[in-house]
Amino acid sequence: MVLSLGCDDDQSEPRVSLAGAAGSAARGGSGAHSEGGGAARGDAGGAAGDDGGARAAGGTSPHGASGGTSEHGASGATSSQGGSGRGGSEHGNGSGRGGTGAGTSGSAGTSGSGGSTGRATDAGAGGRDENAGAGDSAAAGEQGSAGETGEVALARVPGHSERKRLRTAAGRDVVLEEEILGFAATVPPKTRLRLLSSNLATIHEWSAPEHRYVSDFCVHPSGELTVVLVSDTRVFSLLRLAPDLAELGEAELHDPAVATDPHASEAGATDLEGNGLVLDPARVAAAGEGAFVVAVTTIDAVIGYRVSFAGGAWAAPARTLIEPPVGLTPFLPIGGSYDTFGAIGAWFRAFVDSDADGNAFVATWADPLRIRVHADLFQDGLVPLPPDPELPGAGDSDILLTKLDAAGARVWTRVIGSEHEDEPYALRVQGDSVAVVGRSRRFSGFDNTEWDALVSVTSSAGDVSDTAVLTFDASSVFLGVGARAGGGWLLAGSDGWLQNPDGLSVLTNGNKLLCELPSLSDAPIRRTLAPGPRHNELHSAFATPEGVAFAGHEDGPLTHSGDGDASQIYATGVLGFLPND
Repeated sequence: MVLSLGCDDDQSEPRVSLAGAAGSAARGGSGAHSEGGGAARGDAGGAAGDDGGARAAGGTSPHGASGGTSEHGASGATSSQGGSGRGGSEHGNGSGRGGTGAGTSGSAGTSGSGGSTGRATDAGAGGRDENAGAGDSAAAGEQGSAGETGEVALARVPGHSERKRLRTAAGRDVVLEEEILGFAATVPPKTRLRLLSSNLATIHEWSAPEHRYVSDFCVHPSGELTVVLVSDTRVFSLLRLAPDLAELGEAELHDPAVATDPHASEAGATDLEGNGLVLDPARVAAAGEGAFVVAVTTIDAVIGYRVSFAGGAWAAPARTLIEPPVGLTPFLPIGGSYDTFGAIGAWFRAFVDSDADGNAFVATWADPLRIRVHADLFQDGLVPLPPDPELPGAGDSDILLTKLDAAGARVWTRVIGSEHEDEPYALRVQGDSVAVVGRSRRFSGFDNTEWDALVSVTSSAGDVSDTAVLTFDASSVFLGVGARAGGGWLLAGSDGWLQNPDGLSVLTNGNKLLCELPSLSDAPIRRTLAPGPRHNELHSAFATPEGVAFAGHEDGPLTHSGDGDASQIYATGVLGFLPND
């Protein structure tokens, strides 16, 4: 089926239309990587191992920037707004804000492998029924080390990264898994969803069709799932799955109203297309049995779609323009083979969650140009946060957080973050608070060596906001956030790594990072997890009455791991459970 737009939100925008069943056939070839060309997920030219950073043209293709870059620079953005970001035409060569950041800074809890008591259990993910032992269809990995108390249950999934883990109302976990690929790949990585038993065995499995990629999924109270797929031609589809992962209905998401957004016609936009600089340009959050999808387009607009599914069919979504198109000039490496943390595309994602009343909260990266374009359109007076006083002209990025009501109308937008360069990587709502997590540059100037984990918490009314920049081992980043039992937050990510001072390459392996933060005024409580081989990172964590569930990967690649041998671009998924003390 196909969805098309009508008109009923606060911006008087047409409603969207969903177009016919998407099917699994490919819709066209993917963009090729050429030596010296601007690659969205790959080299922008230059020899492997080089990492000075190149700025690609603003337009994008499924797997590369459209304008292309030379080994030493870029051609500039295509949007009428002009290039921006680090080195864009709007502000020239930008630099980081550095320093310790606003809010409370605390040292990490106990680190290292092992703990004082307890032991870890370890099994591969597998099995096909409730009684099957985990490990039936995947080899067990190296045994983990114990946490400080209790037993860490750990399952390893060879050849995959665990991107997201959610619990259904029935108490089952659903995981999104990916077979990671490097920059040179011309097709999207294989992605799948698995419904797990209590011992992490597979009950049901669903795999994305060839040439399509699971950008995100959410779980509804009924146990049904909404999945957002993106094709290698950047076309979005909405898929509804039953609790057993059987397909219930699918439709492509089209939006010719994008041509009426500010400056969109100048960029040639005629329909909704996902941003080609990232694999996952859309996120989705459940709102009861409905859902709210937020997409970053090929011209860097951020658009929200409130969707519903009933009787085996998708209704026409209602759209909200969250952020207008703007010319963002990406900062790309000039060498390398893999995007650790997905950091190269951090500017081109938006994150969403919803509360019990159906309000949606959306966070996106914002440099001074994006904030100015936002304020010009919505006339809300927003300005960037005060910068580091030692570097007042740095023009570094903040985060825009927007609240939309259950009808999709804009309630407020706030600028949040630290006084330094900030990047968001996840968002979660808990009660009347909204947490956005990511990373903040530690030092002033354009020094990428060290970043610190960032947590910014805003009230749902938008009247209180505070930020903590937390220092762990070497550099750190939070890639996932969940509600903590008793209040506060569960934080998942990676620490112990270092980055090229002048570029994007992650040069040293990171550790699994899992901690509890009762409040921003408290020091984080680190939960010790066993180190795995090569690079480690966690993407997801949530609390249960019995403890904390988490997901991520170990034995993963760094930026240059596959430069001479693409077979080194792989990871081993990690699914774990840490009981309460």
